[in-house]
Amino acid sequence: MGLSSKFSFIAVTFILAAIVAFLSDWVQKIGLLTFPSGFRNLIILFIFLLNWIFFNRKMTFKIGYKFCVISISVFLVIAFFFSPATLLNYTLGIIFTFLFVVIFILGATTKTYPNEIITIFNWLVIFFLFLSVIPVLGGLLSGLSLRFETVFFRELGAFGSAMNIGTILCISLFIITSKKKYLYLAVFFSFGILITILKKSIVSNIIVWLAFFIFNLNSKARIKLIFYSSIVIAIVYFTFGKDFSENFIESSAYLQDTGVQEHVRIGMYIASFKIATDFFPFGSGMGTFGSLASITAGYSNIHFIYGVANIGYNSPEDAASGMTTILDTYWPHILGELGFIGTLLFLYLWFFPVRLPLKLIRVAKDPVTKGLSFYIIMTIITVFWEGFSLYTPEIPSFILLHAGLTGLCYFHIARIQNPINLVSN
Repeated sequence: MGLSSKFSFIAVTFILAAIVAFLSDWVQKIGLLTFPSGFRNLIILFIFLLNWIFFNRKMTFKIGYKFCVISISVFLVIAFFFSPATLLNYTLGIIFTFLFVVIFILGATTKTYPNEIITIFNWLVIFFLFLSVIPVLGGLLSGLSLRFETVFFRELGAFGSAMNIGTILCISLFIITSKKKYLYLAVFFSFGILITILKKSIVSNIIVWLAFFIFNLNSKARIKLIFYSSIVIAIVYFTFGKDFSENFIESSAYLQDTGVQEHVRIGMYIASFKIATDFFPFGSGMGTFGSLASITAGYSNIHFIYGVANIGYNSPEDAASGMTTILDTYWPHILGELGFIGTLLFLYLWFFPVRLPLKLIRVAKDPVTKGLSFYIIMTIITVFWEGFSLYTPEIPSFILLHAGLTGLCYFHIARIQNPINLVSN
């Protein structure tokens, strides 16, 4: 097939998958449709598998990556026999947790053209702008933070994560095209993050801008960035400073009232470390702790044994109602369910796509290579960081972005380094 047919099919199907993944929660919330559990995961997998079938490009991954995939597979099979999980929960745990690996591999072995990726970037920016413009302008006009109103998003954390990805997309497009409109759009998304008053999302956004500041700007551009950033921060401070103060006081009061053990997120981390120690070397097994699979088709007894069922809204009743805090943080489920060894293997798979772009972003002369490298590095780091206080890494809409789109970008990064035998030694 030629460029035009591939262009339309891959780009359109990707954006359709993004629309379904991001808007399905809102559609369900207003009562238009009800989607079964795992629906979004299946849609994303189907789209990437379909594109892979039509536009597959054979390539050999580095021996370390192949060895890690085989090792984690063997690890999971053996770990099952030491786990209290049922076969159903264990299988669901594997599917939900390792879907990102499958999506990345499919994306990285799907032949695309740079213009297709740039088109996807542009359409995603427009889509995120559509999702954010009402709440951001509403917050600005009312002088109220977005703490409780995000319109299309199920909760504020997802809104903040999407705005961070939007910022990364815009900066990547600026690196590729040098068009200043993308920087203005990046500032808009960053402003949206600031008025959420979400500390973790704000830190993520600062990291994104610092990386841009370090890797891609000359001295004159850095001065301009500091100047305009100061203006934006000043506007946010004078408009929403009271909300920031109240949020810090609220967070401090919660920790002081509950203590470390009863703090939902901290309590989950403490319990996950104990589980990894007690169930060494395999962890308690997939679908047993702090994951969607651990509260699907039953409620895992591990939550009771390690004392987290009674903190926050972690009870079986809360899980059944869909208002649980068990999914308030991501990484405890990885440490608890996979143990120390499995977590190290998991982190290798997670950060593998970052290694090559880190090498290329400083030395590459081609702006497309630099822009795609920036997207890969910052998206994976951002989603990793936000997983410490959110469940973002396992939300299907963000798997689409941190694994799927990263895979499509990685195809070009790998081809540039070695055009004959992609990502091989």
